[in-house]
Amino acid sequence: MLITRPDHDVVTNYLFYWSTFIITQAFKSGKNVTDLSKNRANAKEFASVIRKTKPKMIVINGHGSDSVVRGYDNEPLVEKGKNQDLFKGAIVFARSCQSAKNLGPEAIKIGCKAYIGYDNDFVFVTETAMTTKPLEDKTAQLFLEPSNYVVISLLKGHSPTDANKRSKDFYKKTIQRLMSSVATSKDIELIPNLFWDYSHQVCLE
Repeated sequence: MLITRPDHDVVTNYLFYWSTFIITQAFKSGKNVTDLSKNRANAKEFASVIRKTKPKMIVINGHGSDSVVRGYDNEPLVEKGKNQDLFKGAIVFARSCQSAKNLGPEAIKIGCKAYIGYDNDFVFVTETAMTTKPLEDKTAQLFLEPSNYVVISLLKGHSPTDANKRSKDFYKKTIQRLMSSVATSKDIELIPNLFWDYSHQVCLE
């Protein structure tokens, strides 16, 4: 498994730390892991690792748009019409805004086995007091645990379609819990954002 974990702003810092759970599961599942963390998540090293190791699973954390996923300092790693062939033969999970809208379908056309990502922005909410301690941020956890579950399910042997479904079921259970009578008004305000991620997470094959 190849995973990118840039860490250059608040968003990527959260993804950097919350992805440690994915890496732990990969080791538990007996997978080899190439962790391109911080400034190693650059275009040159990313392409080199893929060509040398041909990973069966690629996990992207970082900013993106409908046609590109980015690495450290927002350097483009894969762009539609340029190098989407890097995803050929792999199952990809891209935790990046909008990339499943155009980049994902193009990657599928050239032989990417499955592309799980978001066809609009991926959003999560943080607690201001916790930005220096992302793993203790219980609000961010509500968003990042369900998205982590895509890869954790894949690592446990589930198909891409099933892994996406299991992740979305996690979102649904989280939303249902926040709709309960014990939820605070602050919790209830998170529901539209959780439903947004649930609605825009897609699996392309």
